[in-house]
Amino acid sequence: MTNYSGVSRILSSYLGQENGSETAKTPDNFGADIFIDDFEDEFPMGDSADTEGWTPESRRANEGRPWGGKFGDRPKVHEVNQPVKAQERGWRLLDLHPNRNHKEEYYRLAGTPAELRILLQLVRATREMVGKNINFEEWFEQWEKGFPDAKEQRNGNFLLTGDKQWDRIKKPESRPRFKEWTTSQQRIDWGFRVIEYWRDRSNESDSVVLSGTDLQLVNHVIQIEYEAGGSNSKNKNGNWPPLKGQPQIKLYFLGDNKASAEISLRIMDKTDDPKNPLPKIDKLDLKNYARKIKELFAVPSLFVWEKGREVISYRNRWQGFEGWYLCKNEAAGRALLLKLLAITDSVLDEASIRLSTAPAGTFPTNPPSVFVLGEEVKSEIQRPVVDVKFHRAEIMLPKLKTPIALVEKSHIVYQ
Repeated sequence: MTNYSGVSRILSSYLGQENGSETAKTPDNFGADIFIDDFEDEFPMGDSADTEGWTPESRRANEGRPWGGKFGDRPKVHEVNQPVKAQERGWRLLDLHPNRNHKEEYYRLAGTPAELRILLQLVRATREMVGKNINFEEWFEQWEKGFPDAKEQRNGNFLLTGDKQWDRIKKPESRPRFKEWTTSQQRIDWGFRVIEYWRDRSNESDSVVLSGTDLQLVNHVIQIEYEAGGSNSKNKNGNWPPLKGQPQIKLYFLGDNKASAEISLRIMDKTDDPKNPLPKIDKLDLKNYARKIKELFAVPSLFVWEKGREVISYRNRWQGFEGWYLCKNEAAGRALLLKLLAITDSVLDEASIRLSTAPAGTFPTNPPSVFVLGEEVKSEIQRPVVDVKFHRAEIMLPKLKTPIALVEKSHIVYQ
């Protein structure tokens, strides 16, 4: 007869460890309860000798900064079903809050304690690798003040004091601010948040709505600051930068039945005016514009602008745009804008886009004829749905009387 007492003892011991019972007498009990306590504190070493040879950065847990944050911001693991219920079902259920002060972010994990120990560490590592560990509120607290805590290596243009400091930082009343639009439950359900952002908190009329994860919001705010991305972004004088007087690139398109169209954009970071402090535009710049236009609009084939009845407008003078364009649909309009912005290496700003659709029947494909001086005259089709191909491009310099040809179809003219 086989004796199973040894196997039973081993399984009982393993079950006791998996249950993580506080009353277990086994000295090597590494159950979930003991692991969780150390996990929340990032496994601090009790004896300083155990950390000999560690880098200063890796000692943060022993310095009361578990996982690189404040002690009060460390993770929190909440047990949903207690050990008794877990023994009945064969697994335990935990909620991991990466930051115990932000209950809206949590991850529900289930398994045996051995499995949970792996899952907890995988979730934590994954958040750090994808940037999910960034907390927007903490980042913004540093951002609005100009990162004052980053001062040890601060010897560049942006000093904590001096004329080159961001102007709004000198005056707390003009610093940026944001307002949360989403509730904690919406952030859980949607997986993103929505905020309203002001570059200058004293100007209530100048704001932009942003959405995304915390990391995406950081990128949005930085883009608005350094690329002037807000729909109402203004310069330090409170006005849009003027377009008149800036170099202007014009693109011409042709289609069937004599259909034609043209688009223009301004170069905002160059000038041909000797009195203007901007860098002076030169022949190399023109060659670069010609090369980019050819690559964007003529290679491998001529770009097709799908014109139609819908209107997509883009107003961002900082990027040299203030106009509207007829298109078949939003996708066609965005495709055109992306090409135009790429000429000057600009990035599409969502806050600057407006799309409008004409009511059905407003622009008929076969408009009725009208009588003029007693004679019937055929009406022209307004906003026809037609494809036009890129034909040529030129640049106008305000100080010159004639335009300079850049590209003709797929050939660079300016050499």
